[in-house]
Amino acid sequence: MRITLSRYISFISEPPLPTLLKVSLIAWGVMLLPGELHQVMSGRMIAVSVHGHGQMIHSLDDMLSFHSLAVMVLYWLVMLVAMMSPALAQPIRHLWLRSLTRRRWIAIVLFFLGYVGVWTVAGLVLMLVAALLRFFVGEGWFGASGVALLLAIFWQSSPWKQSCLNHCHWTPRLSPFGLAANLDCWRYGMVNGLWCVGNCWALMLLPLTVLQTHLIIMAVVTLILMFDRYRPVRPIKWRIPFEEEILYKLSQLICDYQLWRRKKLTID
Repeated sequence: MRITLSRYISFISEPPLPTLLKVSLIAWGVMLLPGELHQVMSGRMIAVSVHGHGQMIHSLDDMLSFHSLAVMVLYWLVMLVAMMSPALAQPIRHLWLRSLTRRRWIAIVLFFLGYVGVWTVAGLVLMLVAALLRFFVGEGWFGASGVALLLAIFWQSSPWKQSCLNHCHWTPRLSPFGLAANLDCWRYGMVNGLWCVGNCWALMLLPLTVLQTHLIIMAVVTLILMFDRYRPVRPIKWRIPFEEEILYKLSQLICDYQLWRRKKLTID
């Protein structure tokens, strides 16, 4: 099924997506503030750009120190809120509708704890991978960023990515009361987070390898993730990323060209 711009505009107006977009914008504002978090964002702590084995070990030791890890986790959580909040409308709506009124906010908090826990571990791994790529391959689009881009294109085209995306639409049965309800919501966050990591890890790696245009790449990836997340379940196979939209635009151009040719021949 083709997803048009009008359908997206209609979908964005449906709760809880407007609230999630506001939360995302707040996180973007936090990342723009100057300070130590901004230094992490600019790549001074998450990327190893030095050369030589001894310097690499020293830089990795600095990254893995308690203070650096704390700042990196804080950076990652803000980045995660900014980029992934708009993609969580479906599970939050499911929790809101399937939970008792007095338990709704508890259900959402427990879901977030499970979801963020999975992504925090994944984020530390991705930061380390980005640092190692920058060290072994070098900086720039002919180095680490280029490798990350090729990985993203490969993964976005693969059937494994489509399988993960299909599982992101899974909505479980939730117990209504007590400890079972709490565990169901937490487990839902964990499982959804795992499938989301499988779906998004390659795109999330890309901004971590870029220094100068870090925020721009983050914004582009955020739009891609949001657009991709709300696609319907599709067959698991190799495909060109966004092939449906590309083919639709090409067909529009061909139809417009044929219409223009007919009008020109009529006038002549």
